[in-house]
Amino acid sequence: MLRALRAVVSAGVVSLSLAACARGMTLDPVPGEGAGQGEGAGEGGSGGAGGVPAGEAGEAGGGGGGFGEGGGPEDTRGWDPPPLSSSSATCSDLTSHHIYLVTPDSKFLSFHPATSELRRIGRLDCPITHEDGTWAQNVRPISMAVDRSGVAWILDVNGYVVRLDIATGRCEQTSFTFVEPFRHFGMAFASDGVPGKETLHVREALLNGKTEEDAVRVLGVFDTQRHTITSLGGGAGGDADLTGTGDGRLFGFERGAPGETAFLSEYTRTTGATRARTPLPGLAIHEGATWAFATWGGDFWFFLSNPDPSGVITSSIHRFDPGSDAPPALVRDDLTVQIIGAGVSTCAPIEVPH
Repeated sequence: MLRALRAVVSAGVVSLSLAACARGMTLDPVPGEGAGQGEGAGEGGSGGAGGVPAGEAGEAGGGGGGFGEGGGPEDTRGWDPPPLSSSSATCSDLTSHHIYLVTPDSKFLSFHPATSELRRIGRLDCPITHEDGTWAQNVRPISMAVDRSGVAWILDVNGYVVRLDIATGRCEQTSFTFVEPFRHFGMAFASDGVPGKETLHVREALLNGKTEEDAVRVLGVFDTQRHTITSLGGGAGGDADLTGTGDGRLFGFERGAPGETAFLSEYTRTTGATRARTPLPGLAIHEGATWAFATWGGDFWFFLSNPDPSGVITSSIHRFDPGSDAPPALVRDDLTVQIIGAGVSTCAPIEVPH
């Protein structure tokens, strides 16, 4: 979910009422609320930093749901998440069976890897109040992670972070204020090896549309209680979307140098060092592309905008089995949206369910 920053900055500012995201509203758990209605501190899934759009994307094809009448960013009447058929103290169907996707123009979708169904959930209504407090705009996503309780953590292009309750569409801005080098970053939760406990990792992204041959990026930990970031250290490689797993691993979908394929990288969670870097034949992140990825069932799912010589925005989905010698396989190429963030909870299976 990275792309040239200048395109996002040039997008028009949307003035919004703060009524739907009033100060003081919280997504923190309330006694009696079920899974998906609150936030599990420090628990979560996947997201990334992959591209900035050249323009507004169209609606996705396939799946159910809709955006409601009007279709503006503030319209949540059509919010339609996947059915929640069961839940437990730590996980629910909402966080176990889906990869969640967000577009640069704030559309929110779910992807079901078992069936390849893409479902339109709705549009985000997440006003961002700037530090001076005098004006606001709707969130313009560039990265996302999802925690086990069904809350999506979304990074705005200006460096702010909001939390979204996937079940209801309710949204609030966190108190996060960026510090260098973490103005823009990929983000993902990974399990800590203790039931119900996870860490939200972030990795610096420059969003300048270029990848240096000797690039290094800094990995950090986002404190989901204090909304601060602690740096851990740097590792080789350029801008990357992140995804984490239920068995505690952290990966990046990493842009290659011009003319190179993209890479699947694994990072050491304690130091930020790059442990392994695997080329992905047939997957190249072109200039101006948006990209994101997530892991589900032991496979990696890549969401990548296609080159558009005709000016028509399309994206594709690719699946990669790390245990196979086969290159990533094309699953769908009919998406009429750009995907800039993908998030999957660590409740998701680490092997294909049978």
